[in-house]
Amino acid sequence: MGRTDDGTPSPDAGAADPLERPGDAAHWFARMQSGETSAQDRRDFDAWCAADPAHLRDYRRLLAQWQVAALVPRQRLHRLMQAASTPAVPPDPSRRRFGLAAGALALAAAAGLAAHALRPTDRVSLALATPQGERREVILPDGSTVHLNAATELAVRFDHSQRHVELLRGEAFFTVRHDAGRPFVVDGGLGQVTVTGTRFDVRRDADALRVTVASGSVRLQSGPWWHAGERRLTAGQQALAYADRTLSEAVKVDVDQSLAWQRGKVIFNDAPLATVIDEMNRYLPQPARLQALGLAQYRVSGIFGVDDPDALLDALPAIAPVTVLRLGDGRVAVLAR
Repeated sequence: MGRTDDGTPSPDAGAADPLERPGDAAHWFARMQSGETSAQDRRDFDAWCAADPAHLRDYRRLLAQWQVAALVPRQRLHRLMQAASTPAVPPDPSRRRFGLAAGALALAAAAGLAAHALRPTDRVSLALATPQGERREVILPDGSTVHLNAATELAVRFDHSQRHVELLRGEAFFTVRHDAGRPFVVDGGLGQVTVTGTRFDVRRDADALRVTVASGSVRLQSGPWWHAGERRLTAGQQALAYADRTLSEAVKVDVDQSLAWQRGKVIFNDAPLATVIDEMNRYLPQPARLQALGLAQYRVSGIFGVDDPDALLDALPAIAPVTVLRLGDGRVAVLAR
């Protein structure tokens, strides 16, 4: 305990706030859930996890308690949160950054009480999804992150030996925390991507699985185990796994253009109109239908924002010989002009 100049105990020098202790799991849970993590935060978090296996176990325990909160009845959870979070002094405005995360800790504590001393586990399962027009970033149990594009669905299963994600539909960008002992596998149905630590994007369409690497390297495999094809991709490369279980060659691409959706943009460079409309439909509340099939291969170029669906539709007549007709039931028809 600290002391003042006259030797008396300092009233604010006792046990540190858990949100301010860099070596505490609560501190890191709050920071990683704050929505304001920087690249340096992630490096510091990786170093903290690597320093002691108990650190990651403690972090996972908090994450598991957080997940249990969804199973607790609302009124019961409210009462438990009141009991779990009773600050002795008014909050310091300088801690606003962690305000929401501090509430998350109280919620996790309440969930832990409701679960009757939840025991830590090495197995975690999550279901993640985004509706049309919504993007979302999620921190996974190991500290990796996944950024889901609109209309995307994932199933996450982590255990002591492997980190497994199934991409059921849509597109996701992964920033994977390095762990050589536990490969990170993304199964997209038409192929599997295996990494130990890197940044990459996986997009699942009906006829192909597209993999784009932003940094590091990945292994893309497709086909039965006795005759599987394989491509190794490095930063700036892209490859596809097709429905017939064949693989394209790895090619260099403009990663910023391919992953512009993370910045709220879509970029088309001499793309067929049908492809443009299919991509726009990820972000529209009701899908647009191209009625002028003769224009399906009409080539289109442009950069569009995805956060304003009406602007997407209004832009079509400016780049193609079409008219956009909004029907009374919310449907949209794209007709030849």
